[in-house]
Amino acid sequence: MHSQILTENDGPIGRVIFNNPEKRNAFNLEMWKALPDALAELNGRDEIRAIVLEGSGDQAFVAGADISEFESLRKDPAAARDYNAITNRAFRAIAESPAPTIAKIRGFCFGGGCAIALNSDLRMATADARFCIPAAKLGLGYGYENVQRLADELGPAAAREMLFTARVYSAVEAQRIGLIHQLIDDPAELDEQALAYAKMVAVNAPLTIRSAKVALNEYIRGPEADLTKANAAMDACYESEDYREGVSAFLEKRRAAFRGR
Repeated sequence: MHSQILTENDGPIGRVIFNNPEKRNAFNLEMWKALPDALAELNGRDEIRAIVLEGSGDQAFVAGADISEFESLRKDPAAARDYNAITNRAFRAIAESPAPTIAKIRGFCFGGGCAIALNSDLRMATADARFCIPAAKLGLGYGYENVQRLADELGPAAAREMLFTARVYSAVEAQRIGLIHQLIDDPAELDEQALAYAKMVAVNAPLTIRSAKVALNEYIRGPEADLTKANAAMDACYESEDYREGVSAFLEKRRAAFRGR
């Protein structure tokens, strides 16, 4: 695996670690390229039920894209389109990950870091986290897919303010507008609470969660939604051993032991 995109797993919980602390985990081109492979590698393990995305160190989740590369990699519209195609592939890999993804945020979550978080299924952050989309201060174009995701997750009103003002949001403000789901007051408790949160997801029926995620992603696509795909994912639940196990466990008043099949 790429030295700046690390993977680990602890039983059913996978981890993707953004390991560029000298630059507050800013993403360079090679990191963008490596992220989809890291997610695919974890999703290829049968035991994985949830994936936590996190930054190395305590200063940043991801401070954005590595701006030092922009003069060469985003020097004109054609180059920018090529660069954006690579970053969009990374964002889609997060959004379409079969295992639900959880962004574990501390410190800076700027630019591309916000996009990574917004493409994650769930987001939790410490009180010292800070959020910003600074595109308007850099003069760069913010692509349609990223704007769409921002508006889908936060609503057009909050998306406008983030994009037009390019201001920094506190963790409290981020929770208010729906940018994060869970706010952790004490940063020292982040690891423990993130693990507990991931386990809350991991003990549930994987095929049910996958079906819900497929349906939600198709819903976001609007008129282009593939209902056949969503219905097939739902049917897979009813055909599974997990469905029979879930019903039996409920009737027997015990915790179900789901196996993802």
